[in-house]
Amino acid sequence: MMSAAVLEAEMTEEQVRQLAELMEEGVSTRPAEVRLATLHYAEGKARLVAYWNSAEALDEYRASSPILRGEELMNKVGVQPTVEIVSVVAFG
Repeated sequence: MMSAAVLEAEMTEEQVRQLAELMEEGVSTRPAEVRLATLHYAEGKARLVAYWNSAEALDEYRASSPILRGEELMNKVGVQPTVEIVSVVAFG
């Protein structure tokens, strides 16, 4: 079953723009097991969702890395997100 890392933080529009640019620049170096990463923004809150091919792949990455890639990118724009790992029931 797939998993998703859901990262949320309060951000300004400028921070979201910077985060989107960092995400675009980093696509080629994104972990291979990440199928898709999306960025949503509404009412001052940003949500980055990284969809992983499997829960095992995400667990392996977390065991080998001190923080998630999305968390690292959010830190670069000056915010510390909350992180939630969820199961993906359907992906189409």
